[in-house]
Amino acid sequence: MPKFEKLDPKDVAVGRSRAAVAAREPYVQALKAGAAGRVELERGETQGVVKRRLQEAARESGIKMRSSWESPLSLVWKRTGQV
Repeated sequence: MPKFEKLDPKDVAVGRSRAAVAAREPYVQALKAGAAGRVELERGETQGVVKRRLQEAARESGIKMRSSWESPLSLVWKRTGQV
């Protein structure tokens, strides 16, 4: 008979979400490390993907922030509200 264990749904990542969590991790670390920063796009990355990952990382961390494209390859961000 299989053994079952109860888990918290927020701690479980299945399918594609595992890759998404791993891709967001550098963004989460950057947001937690400072009050502002810059993200430089690398070859093969799109503006939409980078901005979405940054927004998802902020939401996941409970950090309010704003971002803007400084150039086609550079996104700047800063925390807003209370830090």
